[in-house]
Amino acid sequence: MENSARSPQTLLPGLLLILRQAAWLRGALIALGVVLYVALYPGLGALPPLLAIGAERAAFIALVSWNVLRKKLGARFLPLALGWLFLTPVLEIAFAFLARDETLRVIGMQADVLGISSPLIWLVVPVVLAAWQYGRRGLFSALGILVVEHVALGIALWSGVPFGVSFALSAAGRIAMLAILGYVVMLLVETQQREHRALEDANRQLAHRAATAEQLAESRERNRMARELHDILAHSLSALGIQLQMIAKLIDHNLDEAKTELREAQTIARNSANEVRRAIQQLRATPLADLGLAEALRELCRAQAERTGAQFDYQIADIAALDALTEQTVYRIAHEALANIERHAAATRVEVRLETCPESFGFAQDKLHRRVGDSRVLRLTICDNGVGFDPRAIQQGHFGLIGMTERARDVGGQLRVESEAGKGTQVILEIAI
Repeated sequence: MENSARSPQTLLPGLLLILRQAAWLRGALIALGVVLYVALYPGLGALPPLLAIGAERAAFIALVSWNVLRKKLGARFLPLALGWLFLTPVLEIAFAFLARDETLRVIGMQADVLGISSPLIWLVVPVVLAAWQYGRRGLFSALGILVVEHVALGIALWSGVPFGVSFALSAAGRIAMLAILGYVVMLLVETQQREHRALEDANRQLAHRAATAEQLAESRERNRMARELHDILAHSLSALGIQLQMIAKLIDHNLDEAKTELREAQTIARNSANEVRRAIQQLRATPLADLGLAEALRELCRAQAERTGAQFDYQIADIAALDALTEQTVYRIAHEALANIERHAAATRVEVRLETCPESFGFAQDKLHRRVGDSRVLRLTICDNGVGFDPRAIQQGHFGLIGMTERARDVGGQLRVESEAGKGTQVILEIAI
């Protein structure tokens, strides 16, 4: 068990509320005692002392309820309030029993009847609050004060050995009860604080992991853009280099053919520049944040249909919000697949489907379904009637399909690309959600 010492500068949550409630309750009982005294003992003259006790209670209520005074006292506020609570019950008992006026003796002996309650019972409040705010140090200090107070009270009220033995036993029982109660409170507060610190640590770790995940996502995005730009520029610059070599050979022998090749080189350079600009624009744009996944995919299809003139048939379901990484993965794979169709497929018809299914009907069904369990599967399907290609004959430097596969793997999904020369291409992405 840790030995915690709370700072006196800042009151723990709820402590001030308990202090105020105890002050008001004690004040209300004092007021009730005065009323009952007037009703039960109209001929006795102890009303002024009772009113003095009431004034003391009112002053204490003002101390704990007046925020301006509490702020001015600062760190001294709680020790002052606890000292007050420790001292006043003992003084009330001593005053009542030492008074020469028989009235006060009657009041002291019949305190419960008068609604004042046995003053020593109220010592539970400062003991609990000291253990609450200051931990073990506060509890041990409170118990020390209780022992000193009861010894002093026993000496002041001494009237013989029988009284002393009886008072000592009563005091020991009372202090033991208060010690147990304060110890339980201290354990509860320490447990609460440990859980609070553990929660703060967990929140810090979660924030750190979120920042790490964000950095990782940014790193992956930079790598994807590097692969995409490399893919675009490698092919374009290679083709441009070939065109320039042909121009260099033809310019001295066949000027017209050289001009034709030059125009072709200009077209390649222009198309490459457009592709690079489009890639950079996709990096800067945030269609997912602005539109959501479904509408962002629809906008992607509409834009490519207008740009290429191809017929697009897209049926994109409005999927419930997914985690950001999954949505980003689906969108980027769709964008890459459509970009490949535009660059290489020469397709006149493109189909795009986004849907959820109860299980995987695509590739590696058994493996995915076992992992999914009761979850559903998000499936993205993109088909075209273009020239197709042989997936086994993809050039070593072509990073588009590699990047799409890596993206799918990062979110626990699977990607399949089916194609055959002259028969178009089908891209299927499945992710458990």
